[in-house]
Amino acid sequence: MIRLILAVAFAVLTAALGAFLALNPGRATFEFLGTRMEMPFVVAAGGTILFAFLVLVVWWGVYMLWTSPDKVKAFLTRRRREQGYDALERALIASAAGDGEAAVRQAARADALLERPALSRLLAARAAEAAGNWDGAEAHYEALLDDNRTRLVARRGLAQLAHDRGDHNATAEHASDAFQQARGARWAFDALFDAQVAQGRWEAAAATLGEGEKRKHVAPDIARRRRAVLLTAAALDCENSDAERARELALSAHRAAPGFAPAAALAARLLADARRHKRASEVLESAWAATPHPALAQAYRELRKSDTKAKRLERLNALAALNPDHRESRLIRIQAALEDGDAPLARELLGPILEAAEDPSARLCALAARVARLEGKDEQARRWMTRAAHAAAEADWTDIDPDGRLFAYTADDWKRMVYVFGDESRLTHPRYERFERIAEAVPETALLESPRPKRAATSRAAASYAGATPRMPDDPGVDGEDEDDGGEGGRAA
Repeated sequence: MIRLILAVAFAVLTAALGAFLALNPGRATFEFLGTRMEMPFVVAAGGTILFAFLVLVVWWGVYMLWTSPDKVKAFLTRRRREQGYDALERALIASAAGDGEAAVRQAARADALLERPALSRLLAARAAEAAGNWDGAEAHYEALLDDNRTRLVARRGLAQLAHDRGDHNATAEHASDAFQQARGARWAFDALFDAQVAQGRWEAAAATLGEGEKRKHVAPDIARRRRAVLLTAAALDCENSDAERARELALSAHRAAPGFAPAAALAARLLADARRHKRASEVLESAWAATPHPALAQAYRELRKSDTKAKRLERLNALAALNPDHRESRLIRIQAALEDGDAPLARELLGPILEAAEDPSARLCALAARVARLEGKDEQARRWMTRAAHAAAEADWTDIDPDGRLFAYTADDWKRMVYVFGDESRLTHPRYERFERIAEAVPETALLESPRPKRAATSRAAASYAGATPRMPDDPGVDGEDEDDGGEGGRAA
């Protein structure tokens, strides 16, 4: 609409100007170099306008001829850039889709078209990774180390490649450089910490953990638990070479996480070796107050070899009183009552635990058998022991080594513990998980081929198990047999 109005206005103005010139024709006179020219004004005005137009056209032609090389170059450059970005886009899409060959092909095309070496090398490295060409990817990442802008991403790529091939030394080297260069690089902390743990460099991992905690890469509670595991493992490593250093590390681990039983047990043992029994008792008591564990009770029991039986039982009851409502505290009181010969107290304490347990563990069944034996009920004691032979074991109890060494973890067990206890706040029980107790209990001859049982015996056993009935806690019986048969079975066992 606006254009129509302007067109109409222009036409009106043109008509008005034409009418004005027609009514006032006038004449124009030009004199130049002795030549005199006279013509109507309208003709002179038209000639001037035409001359100006011709001058403008000539000037435009000269300008275009003068600037055409630059314009052609700019056009070709722009077209090349667009083709390069198109190849870059195709390479990224192919890399994300896992099409390694297409990614490498498009990355090479983008490298040829774009004058961005950092971008093209990074893209080439990603494409090589997608194609499974690890050597090529590593070469491209190493080329990126020369540019400060791409040094960090190059370190990350090299660290990931080293991690994938299991080279923990190279992973730690690249991650360490990135960790020092960029404070906000969370991946660098994770990669460096994981590599140091995998190498068993406990104190170096603890130092990295402390710096990561300062940078808020890891939560404070997780950092404390991880530190406890790392320092405990470090104390075990230097126990024979530097006992004083081992004690300091164990105590630091205990202070970091008082509820970490392995740290408390180790610290107490090292302190007892140095005849610092009072401090060892304080460590075990604080650990029990935080998180009771049967290994702590055993360490507390054996802390003072010179204690009399009465003194030992008194100390165990005092330990249980630090956390009286916990299940382990009640079990400690039951064991103390059994050793003291107080069968009524042991049965009173054990009864609620048995009633609360849907399927009593082997440990509870063994305690019930000891109570029955102390009361003179040998038949009932045999029934409980038979039931204990088929009951499930308690993982927390199998941490105690049969030879007396508490928490005899391997180096790989400690590495796993860093994350299991550090991140999930729970202990691992590798002896239980690897069925070491069962393997140790099986005689060597059991591994040989045994004869096939008779059909009649097998049918009788199957029938007896099919007719099993529940028993009361004070008379467990043998699953699948009546009371009389159970007695005979118990004697045979």
